[in-house]
Amino acid sequence: MKRTLYPTPGDFLQDNRLFLEEHEALCQLNLRNAQANREDPCSPSLLFGRYEANGEPVLLFGSALPWNLCLNAPSGTASLSAQAAAELAAWLRAENIPIAGVTAREELCQAFMGAYGGEFTQRSAMDIMVLTELIEPPAVSGTVRPARGEDLDTICQWAHAFYREALHEEGDPETIRQHNQERIQKGEIRVLELPGGELASMAYTSRETERGIAISGVYTPPEHRGKGYCQATVGALCRELLARGKDYCTLFVNRENPISNRVYRKTGFQVLEDCWEYRLEEPSSSR
Repeated sequence: MKRTLYPTPGDFLQDNRLFLEEHEALCQLNLRNAQANREDPCSPSLLFGRYEANGEPVLLFGSALPWNLCLNAPSGTASLSAQAAAELAAWLRAENIPIAGVTAREELCQAFMGAYGGEFTQRSAMDIMVLTELIEPPAVSGTVRPARGEDLDTICQWAHAFYREALHEEGDPETIRQHNQERIQKGEIRVLELPGGELASMAYTSRETERGIAISGVYTPPEHRGKGYCQATVGALCRELLARGKDYCTLFVNRENPISNRVYRKTGFQVLEDCWEYRLEEPSSSR
């Protein structure tokens, strides 16, 4: 099996253009990291490459610390892709190249972690869902609108709650505030405002690619759940994005939350692939 390392993320994007275009929604994490660092020289902390067999790619990988190593593989190559993931893990170990963790579909994660060793902790188990045609959600009272500066405190409170509920961790307050302030300024956040002025749900866009865009940070506080506000907010955002010319919208949804999965399916989302995230607990000094 042949391993190729690229001098820059831009070279990775160019050499794997056809694969990335065909599997754009599945490869969005590697696409985001490669596009953000397109012209930077690769190094142990910024690494992009692929494994191929018989001239065909069986595994693409990208690592941009502090983010996880991300693995992508075509369907129908499970055995070869798992073998490539194990070979990559062994090579990273031998070369003492640091990683933060691994994100991929489950069989690739397991093959990689089994060969890498060390202590990994599961951070999330998600499904990648995609929507190409919106199923209009039921009407609710209230209006979905772009977030404004005066909404920042509420959005930050919800972002903290999202971290606790979805990721079982506490987000850094300064980072959360800065990121959401930037998102408001860029017009990326949508909120549902009730007739009395109270906010009831939110969602924002991220990881835009040529044909698609991801929806993230979907949150409805407990007192407003079960009333259709989440579905209305996500539906309005999808409608807007498709009208702009995007071919699809994607979501990463917690596999352990069947209620969210049902809500998104009612809006037109379908599962593409599972996506698991494991963080490496081993101190970097021992790698």
